[in-house]
Amino acid sequence: MDQNQPPILEAIEISKLYPGVQALDNVSVTIAKGEVRALVGENGAGKSTFVNVIGGITRPDSGSLCVDGREVKIRSPKQAAENGIAIVHQELSLYPNLDVASNLFLSRLDEQGKLLTPERHMRREAHAVLERVGLEHIPPTRKVGQLMPGEQQLVEIGRALVKDVKVLVLDEPTSSLAEREIRTLFRIINELKAQGISVIFVSHRMEEIFEICDSITVFRDGKHIRTVRTQEINNNDLVRLILGRKFDEMYQAAATFRHGAELLRVENLTQEPRLKGVSFTLKEGEILGIVGLLGSGRTELMRAVFGLDTFAQGEIYLKSQKVRITSPDQAIRLGIGFITEDRHREGLVLEKSIKDNIALASLRRVANRLGWVLPGREMAAARRQKEKLNIVTPSVLRKVKYLSGGNQQKVVLSKWLETHPQIFILDEPTRGIDVGAKADFYKIIQGLAEEGAGVIFISSELQEIVSVCHRVLVLRHGSFCSEFTGEQISGANILLAMTGGE
Repeated sequence: MDQNQPPILEAIEISKLYPGVQALDNVSVTIAKGEVRALVGENGAGKSTFVNVIGGITRPDSGSLCVDGREVKIRSPKQAAENGIAIVHQELSLYPNLDVASNLFLSRLDEQGKLLTPERHMRREAHAVLERVGLEHIPPTRKVGQLMPGEQQLVEIGRALVKDVKVLVLDEPTSSLAEREIRTLFRIINELKAQGISVIFVSHRMEEIFEICDSITVFRDGKHIRTVRTQEINNNDLVRLILGRKFDEMYQAAATFRHGAELLRVENLTQEPRLKGVSFTLKEGEILGIVGLLGSGRTELMRAVFGLDTFAQGEIYLKSQKVRITSPDQAIRLGIGFITEDRHREGLVLEKSIKDNIALASLRRVANRLGWVLPGREMAAARRQKEKLNIVTPSVLRKVKYLSGGNQQKVVLSKWLETHPQIFILDEPTRGIDVGAKADFYKIIQGLAEEGAGVIFISSELQEIVSVCHRVLVLRHGSFCSEFTGEQISGANILLAMTGGE
């Protein structure tokens, strides 16, 4: 990266106003050729709007863009691509019914989906692209819908690299990647950097930012707060810049756990090949952390308890009464709520309003005896949760798709709060939301426990497990291998147990 060269990308005094929200406020950002720049900030800070402006998805109200020192007008993704800007969004845009090669080279298909170039040439080029992104084991003829989420993410990145890219924007690129795939991605980023290609890395994962990025730009409330070289700042100071408050205010140590009655007991739950005789208990007022590496069986265990998946053998007890949960509806009736790790596909109806989403799991409570939903009850529930969880929106009638990630997750939680469950299952509840929204979630979770609910908290972020949970169970190869309480709960102990260390 040569700082004497003109910037590859320059955004000058960009502003964007939405109804009631100043998304970008006179923002200026300069990216050097061959630079890896982190873009950080709370959800709603303006990151996505900025990315959409340079990607031609959103038109700014004012300001200008320069590429290679030349002012350009980018009014569509096509124009962005013509100027060398490619964006890999967090929500993938692949076509699951098409094969990998066709997804990589969509520009070579006509309107009827027929190839404009010989198939054998496209397959050969697809092999080279797949090898570049660490997917050489995947045939180009395989349907994208048959791939794992992490593999699909790498295919999306491969599709961006097919083009003549000057600036590659990666929006939360590691959210669905396993550690091996993250290493592959970082190798690709370093190769692009060596070729003089710039990368804008949008992420909430601090350890990755400090590992791969040359510099960091902080957004807050639609403003460019500061750009700093990575080696000139530490994690705590960066969080302070993002939040405008101290790091210690974000994580609050879990209160001393007061022993309560048993709410849930799972005995010998088996679901081949993933779960092998799993047993555990959950008590009133307890925040129970469940951790494990990708593929350990964490999500499968919770889906089985909630009635989403069947299991071969095992028993479930609620308050010492044996139950057989065969559907989510039955689980809800028994007082269990489940926030899944994929809020967009399983937690929300993005085209519906906040009000409609909050009522989804508690329709019986907002309906009359004949089953007709009463709009007044719906609206009261939505307004109650908006106030309680501080959902930032001008109206509960706003479509959920327009909310930030943190506010979307608050809507998911609101949906379950309206069912008044005794047991909350939270699977990666803070994934893809900013540090400020995380702090809000920790307080909410601790408040639920203090009111007597039992909370099962699944997370890949050890810092939040250590800070929030009263007890931690570690899953490895489908079985619990370790249990930690009190002062035993530490990142080092948990990581060693997860990886089989001593």
